[in-house]
Amino acid sequence: MRTTTRGLYALKAVLVLAGESSEQSPLALHKIAEKESISAEFLQQIFFRLRKAGLISAYRGPGGGFFLSKPMNEISVLDILEAAGESLALSPCFDELEGNRIPCGQFCGCAAGEFWMSLEEAVRKFAHEKKLTDLLKKTTPPTPHL
Repeated sequence: MRTTTRGLYALKAVLVLAGESSEQSPLALHKIAEKESISAEFLQQIFFRLRKAGLISAYRGPGGGFFLSKPMNEISVLDILEAAGESLALSPCFDELEGNRIPCGQFCGCAAGEFWMSLEEAVRKFAHEKKLTDLLKKTTPPTPHL
């Protein structure tokens, strides 16, 4: 599994929203892009996917911007990565068909395939259990270099 830039930026941008915005105080896309050094155009594409998945919402016009659609403790890392279009697939032993993981034709009795499936399930479970609140708790300011 190798997460693309889209997945990395989606998680970073949602963490910024979680820490700095609310429905009463939405955050402008260009401010998020600037803070995280992300192209505003690329971030707009990512936010389109996140809005479609129901993770974020927006107000238009002056004073508008983006905010989380759900409480932070209800949004998992898995939700964000999947909404951004990331795959957590670890091996080519499975094809994805309409959101379902279908094993290759040689899967029955294949110890390697069963290993990859178990490992992938563990990664998915970990990403599902990690909520935005968990990630924000662990955020500490960087230590200045002396």
